Amino acid sequence: MKQLALAAIRLYQRHLSPYKGFCCAYRVHTGQASCSSLGYRAIRRFGLWPGLVILRQRLVKCGIAHRRYRPRSLALGRQAGFCDIPCDPSCDLPCDFDAGSTACDVFSNCIPGDCGDWRREQKNEEEERQVHLPSRRSQSVKPA
Repeated sequence: MKQLALAAIRLYQRHLSPYKGFCCAYRVHTGQASCSSLGYRAIRRFGLWPGLVILRQRLVKCGIAHRRYRPRSLALGRQAGFCDIPCDPSCDLPCDFDAGSTACDVFSNCIPGDCGDWRREQKNEEEERQVHLPSRRSQSVKPA
């Protein structure tokens, strides 16, 4: 299994990664090794399952780096696109009978979670702010 995982990572590095058009966000921000390089080294050194745990931790940080340092133009479209009705608790339907908000809930097309669960995103953003990402090490050499 270990050799199969290492071969899959090498296949990805040689044949897919050069053509996908972008690189590891963690590597771009920190100047350290890419996620696939770290995964290859971790699996080779510690074995398959411990190496995958290490790789998963790095992929989480890479995702945080991507969301934190992406260009702002990509962050504009927050709506998922499959719910055009605003999720508000008010009822737009004329209700002639006094059934409370039950009729409005029955006829509402907005299912919770469909319109982009912004509370969950806000909670994730607050948790991600607490994650430390090392900054790029300076490449300059001080004169002696």
